[in-house]
Amino acid sequence: MLSPKDKFFSADHLKSGLKERAVKSAGITLAAQAIKLILQLGSIVILARLLEPADFGLIAMVTVFTGLALQFMEGGLSMATIQRDQITHGQVSNLFWINAGLGAGMFILGVLAAPLVANLYEEPRLTLIMAAMSLTFLIGGFSVQHDAILRRQMRFRAISIIDITSMALGIVAGIVAAFIGFGYWALVISTVTTFLSKTILRWFSTAWLPSLMRRGTGVRPLLNFGVNLLGANFVGYFANNITPFAVAYIGGAQSMGLYNRANTLTSIPSKQLLPPLMNVMQPTLARVAQNPERLRTTIISLMGKIVFFTMFLTITMATLADWIVELFLGSGWNGVVPIFRMLAIFSFVEPIAGFLAVSLVAVGNSKALLNWKLITFGILIVSVAIGSFWGTFGVVAAYALSGVFIRLPLFLYYASRFLPVSFVDFTKALIPAIVCAAATVLLLSIFRHFYTFENPIIGLLYTLPIAATTFIALGLSIKITRVEILGTIKLLKLLKIKLRGSN
Repeated sequence: MLSPKDKFFSADHLKSGLKERAVKSAGITLAAQAIKLILQLGSIVILARLLEPADFGLIAMVTVFTGLALQFMEGGLSMATIQRDQITHGQVSNLFWINAGLGAGMFILGVLAAPLVANLYEEPRLTLIMAAMSLTFLIGGFSVQHDAILRRQMRFRAISIIDITSMALGIVAGIVAAFIGFGYWALVISTVTTFLSKTILRWFSTAWLPSLMRRGTGVRPLLNFGVNLLGANFVGYFANNITPFAVAYIGGAQSMGLYNRANTLTSIPSKQLLPPLMNVMQPTLARVAQNPERLRTTIISLMGKIVFFTMFLTITMATLADWIVELFLGSGWNGVVPIFRMLAIFSFVEPIAGFLAVSLVAVGNSKALLNWKLITFGILIVSVAIGSFWGTFGVVAAYALSGVFIRLPLFLYYASRFLPVSFVDFTKALIPAIVCAAATVLLLSIFRHFYTFENPIIGLLYTLPIAATTFIALGLSIKITRVEILGTIKLLKLLKIKLRGSN
C-alpha cells in the first residue's frame, strides 16, 4: 500500500482515458507555444535592432559549453522520474539532492573553466560571460525534479504557465538591459532571469518538499537509467554543437553571430513548438509501452503527423529565406540568408529524430539511444571536418546535408530494430510528405520567378497562402497523408470538446 507521500507520485489514474488526456494536454501546450512563439519572435525583432551580430556570437560561443553542463546537471534523472511506472517520495527526494549537487558542481566547474574557454577562442570577454552564465546550473539544479513531477502527472497547464511567465520575464529583462546599453550582457541577464523565475514557479506549482537524502530507497535502477540517458544526451549534445563550435573557431564572433541568428530562426518550429509536444508524448508512450501493438499504432500515427506538418515548415523557410530574414532581422543581416536556407533544409530532420529518441526512451531503451548518439557523433565529425575546407558555410552545409541524406535514414533503420515499427512503416510516413513538398517548392519557385515583391511582408502574405493551399491539397490527394490530415482534424474536434468540458 502506498504511503500518503508516495500517492503524490502515483500515475495509475492517468492510464484511463489516455488518448483524450493526451489530446487535451497537446492542445493546452500548443496554445502556450503560440504565445511563446510570439514572445520569441518579438524578442528576435527587437534585440536584432539593439545589438550587433558579434554580441549574439559571444553568448553563442559560451552556450556551446554551458549547454553541455546543463546536460550533466539534469543527469538523465528527470526522465527517470517520468518514465518509471511506480516511484516513491524517498526516491524522488534522493534524485532531487543529486540534481542539486550536480548543479552546484557544474557551477563551480563553469567558473573555473571560464578562462580556458576564453583562451580557446582567444576572446578575453568570454571569461566573465562564462562565469555569469554558470549561475544557471546552480539555479536550475534545484527544480529538475519539480519539473519532472509536473510532467509525470501530465500537468501541462501549469507547465505552460511557468514557461510563458519565465520566458516573458527573461525577455523583458534582456530588452530593458539592451536598451540601456548593456550590450551582450543583456543576453546574459535575460538567460539568468528566465532560469531563476522558472525555478521559483516550479516550486510553487508542485507544492512538494524533498526529504533529506537517505539510503535504502531503491534509487539505483533509476540512476542506472539516468546514466544511460545522460550518456546519450551528452554525446548528442556534442554532436549538435560540433557545427557551432567549428563556425566560432573558424570565423570568430561575427560569423558565429550570423550562424546563431539563422539557427535561432530556423529552429523555432523544432525548439518552440515540438519539444512541448514531445513532453506530452513521453508519458503517453510510456503508459502504452507494455502493449506492443498499441505502441506501434501510436508511433506510426504520431510519426505521420509530425512528418507532414514539419515538412511544410521546412519548404516555406527554405524557399522564402530572404524575406523571412529581412522581416525579422532587418536589411543589415544579409549574410544570414545562405546559412538560414541551408539550416532550413535540415530543419525537418530534428523533429523526426527527436520523436524516435523519445520513443526509445519511453520503452526504457536508453542504452540503444546512447549507442546511436555515438554513431551520429562519428558521422558528424567526418562531415564537419570535410566541410571545414570550404569555411564556415561549408561546415553548415556538411552538417545539414549529412543529416538529411545519411543520419536520418540510418536512424530510422536503427530505431526499427528496437521498436515494434518496421523501417518500411517509417519510410511510408516520409515519402508522401516529400512528394508534396517537392511539388510545392516547384510551384513557389515558378511563382517567385514571375512575381517580385519589394516588401517582404507583402511577399509573404501572397506566397504563404499559395504554399499552404498547394501542400494541403496535394496531401489530401494521397491516401496516407489524407488519413493523417483527417485524423488531425478529428483530434482537434475532440480537443475542442474536451476544453469546453473543462471550462
